[in-house]
Amino acid sequence: MVKLALLNFNEIFDTLPEDIYGEIFSHLTIREILELRTVCKAFVKATQLRQVWFQAIQRQILGENLTLTRQRKPLGDLETKELEYLARRTMKLAKNMAAHNPRPTSYTTVRDQIQGNNQQSGAEIYITQVLLMDGLAGSKWLLCMSAGYKISVWEILPDPVSCVPAGRWDNSSPMLDVKLNSVSDAEATLAITMQDKGQPGSYRAVIMKLSPLESGKIPAFTTVDVLPKPPGSLVYFQGDLVFFFRRRTGNITVINWRTKAEAIFHVQHGDEWPSYRAFEIHAGKIGFVTIDHIYVFDFPSDEATLFESPTPRLPLAVHSLSTAGASMKVEKATVVPYPPSWQLLLPSPDFGMSVILRRKVSSSAHEAFHYLVSWNTPTEKQAKDRDSEAAADIQIKCFRKAVIAPHYCADVKYAKSGRGVVLWQAKKGGKVQEGLSAFDPRRRHHLTGEVVWENDMPWRPFAGIDLPGNGLLNGCTAIDHDDGEGRIVVGTSEGKITILDFA
Repeated sequence: MVKLALLNFNEIFDTLPEDIYGEIFSHLTIREILELRTVCKAFVKATQLRQVWFQAIQRQILGENLTLTRQRKPLGDLETKELEYLARRTMKLAKNMAAHNPRPTSYTTVRDQIQGNNQQSGAEIYITQVLLMDGLAGSKWLLCMSAGYKISVWEILPDPVSCVPAGRWDNSSPMLDVKLNSVSDAEATLAITMQDKGQPGSYRAVIMKLSPLESGKIPAFTTVDVLPKPPGSLVYFQGDLVFFFRRRTGNITVINWRTKAEAIFHVQHGDEWPSYRAFEIHAGKIGFVTIDHIYVFDFPSDEATLFESPTPRLPLAVHSLSTAGASMKVEKATVVPYPPSWQLLLPSPDFGMSVILRRKVSSSAHEAFHYLVSWNTPTEKQAKDRDSEAAADIQIKCFRKAVIAPHYCADVKYAKSGRGVVLWQAKKGGKVQEGLSAFDPRRRHHLTGEVVWENDMPWRPFAGIDLPGNGLLNGCTAIDHDDGEGRIVVGTSEGKITILDFA
């Protein structure tokens, strides 16, 4: 009798070439890769191929415009274990923030101390601004402005998240705003507007370096330039260019703080003085939101073109904000470049910005309006012909609106990946209760899993964030959201700083 040998599937899998495994597993989702790891030793070996994780990140994370968490180096320089760590952590964050009640994996609360300033009373310890500093290799940092007189620097340590004081800078006169420029491995550049000491109503802008930004070292603030009489409120800081907005003239003034060259963008529309709400530069365009309009300007890529003419530049497009036939009065707005995965929303756009507007409906509810600003790549002829700029194909369209919170909406932070965070306040029994909610204006088709937009459908309901303890957010005054790290930081009027880690 001839005995038939039983097939040993493990041996068959063991004999397959590595490139075959790489090709097959490169088409799997991250969840499928992890599940197949439990099948056999051959599959375990296949899931340790660099190509598998590299393709999974390209397709499932970057393809859906999720932000890789804790990415310290370019993907091409990362080893297999680092790629797997990034993929798993990013998907964990996405799953957590998509839950009905996102829950932080760790958190920390510290108190910002103010010492020895005679111009400050005990009631002025409140946090006025918080800035999570992204882009530093090895460490993450937090800038915190307290009561307008002090900027403190904190180093954020992960797993579990903690916050360590690293340095501070005190000013004898009140500061109005701080804008963060590029952040390198060792330093950051800041633009700060402040009142001149002893001269009420007179302001100046200071350019400062913050270095070294290395773990365990005390960073120092160094003044590198002073701009006397800044032309308005500080709205943006990019490279050597500082952007100010002057409400009384309705102009954006751009100053090269090294050469002192100036250029002007004219935004006044009608007879009223506009109020600034949001500002963003993306792909050669400026998106500027006032209390009742959206403006789009052409922004030259070279400074010679930007500063060549003293004539104010006019907008390429102006969109009046209105609802139910009445002019809309926007309380707050956020503008971010919209992700490539959103380009299916408009006919053949190459670039665009996403604008979230918030307006008050009643004393207990707010509406959010989502606008998309899109434009096509300019042709070679348009780039040379100045007259064609005014006829650029720019579309500004409202895609949806929804009541974003049943309570008072204190602030909204909208991350570049599409996710956002709402800081809300509600009065119950004479007491003010505060909390956080998360939202994502994108929806997924229940069959295909693709990101879709349905204009007639409301946004996904805002999910309340489960806070780990009571009293963490009492008297909230400032908030920032780092989608790349999965962190939210909240400052309070009591001088407390709470950092929540969701990945």
